[in-house]
Amino acid sequence: MLKEKLNALLRIDRRWIFLGLTVVLFGAIMRPLGLINKEISKDTRNAYDFMEKLPAGSFVILSLDYDPSTAPELNPQAVAVARHAFRKNLRVGVVTYAAGATGLIEQLFAVVPAEFKKEYGRDYIIFPYQPSAVAALTQMASDLYGIYDKDKDGKDAKSMPVMLGVKNYKNISLVVCIAGTQMPTYWVQYAGDKYGVPVMAGVTAISQPGYGPYLQKKQLKGLLGGMKGAAEYEHLIDTPGKGTSGIDALSLAHVMVVGLIIVSNIAMVILKYL
Repeated sequence: MLKEKLNALLRIDRRWIFLGLTVVLFGAIMRPLGLINKEISKDTRNAYDFMEKLPAGSFVILSLDYDPSTAPELNPQAVAVARHAFRKNLRVGVVTYAAGATGLIEQLFAVVPAEFKKEYGRDYIIFPYQPSAVAALTQMASDLYGIYDKDKDGKDAKSMPVMLGVKNYKNISLVVCIAGTQMPTYWVQYAGDKYGVPVMAGVTAISQPGYGPYLQKKQLKGLLGGMKGAAEYEHLIDTPGKGTSGIDALSLAHVMVVGLIIVSNIAMVILKYL
């Protein structure tokens, strides 16, 4: 009897396994559990702590430089950082040097500011896409309005309350660059190293090791790496999102696969010696 049951188990239709995996993934996405957030990486913690210490009203730039291909990893980071900034009542200026990011930015800021009752023009502003990052970052050192005199809708940026007292890097408390490109490097070179502007970054998991030297030299105040970095930041702001659900889904899927491997091997050993 046992032998027959074990043989039946080993011959199970793979479609049932796929169905089980689908249920596990769907459940984790719909109801995040926060499985991996027991230990927060030092780089993520440093990023959170730096923003947490900024006084209300500080002007922060979010440089969102990713497109749909890297959005699954980076958009949850951007959402978490934006939520933290608005919760802290910071003023936010959004820039991008990636043409594919404009639609993602529109989607993000159509939702997140409303959660905190933030008003466009008073609490945040979105600047238009600029194709030349080096030119923009160089100009911002002397006069931000030399490159960003208008917002994304062509309205005068300088007259908006969110820009009160902001002229150049001296008036910027923090730059957070979330990118699937090399933009964090440009921000460090043209704003951080030359003018002392604090810079933090969010990058894909595969790019994360390359920023180790910047962290060691304190050129970056913190770093979020991939979906795990997003999940950790969501845990710190106590607002689970797509980063948490994505990591939960991966973790549970791995647990299920490992469990099936263990069970099948135990079944094979028992059958061998029956």
